[in-house]
Amino acid sequence: MAPSTASIVTAALGTLAVVVAAGPGLWTAITHRDSDNGLSFGLLTVGVAVWNGTTILQVLAQEVAVQTYFLGLSLVGTAMTGLGWVLFASTAHSTPRHLERRSVYALAALTVGLHSGIAVTAPIHELYWSGIADTSAVYGVITVIATTGYWVQLAAMIGLFGVGSWLFALTPQQSTERRYSTAYAGCGIAVALTLLASSAMAPGAGMLAPLVATGLVVIGVVQAARPV
Repeated sequence: MAPSTASIVTAALGTLAVVVAAGPGLWTAITHRDSDNGLSFGLLTVGVAVWNGTTILQVLAQEVAVQTYFLGLSLVGTAMTGLGWVLFASTAHSTPRHLERRSVYALAALTVGLHSGIAVTAPIHELYWSGIADTSAVYGVITVIATTGYWVQLAAMIGLFGVGSWLFALTPQQSTERRYSTAYAGCGIAVALTLLASSAMAPGAGMLAPLVATGLVVIGVVQAARPV
């Protein structure tokens, strides 16, 4: 199946997102590597880059087997982004320290690790999908016949983005970082809603969520570059 015009445009936007994440995003993380928040932002930016990069390859691939392979890797990118987002939100100076417990971090990391392992091996089992449903008329990308496991992992990923947004929404009104926290919370909710909508309409063919997630990196870069 040849890539459509829509898929090429989406791939171009995805490439720009990868450049933003791997360029100024990662550089910002490196310059703040001495703090937990900086390291968390690094995981977030790498996750966004992987999510967008694998989605680009999924869009441009012409063989079903190759698209399925990159779909599994894109789920890993989603998980990395979600975990990085929660850690970034929970270590930000402006957010309440509701999640400052090692057990919480360990549980989140364990969940993401288990999910990533299942996602990478998805083509050889039916824990996330049981077959190919159709080809998206818009992107020329496969959609899958989702199983219960697919919806469980989707709920977990949406939960990660929701928790991070919730933490930023709790930033005190008088905080000097309130405007950035509002932007983070709004963008995080947008990622969760986009991920839910795209997965519900076309399981396995969601191209917009990683682009929206790039907004989290952009906000972080702008915030880090502000005059002290």
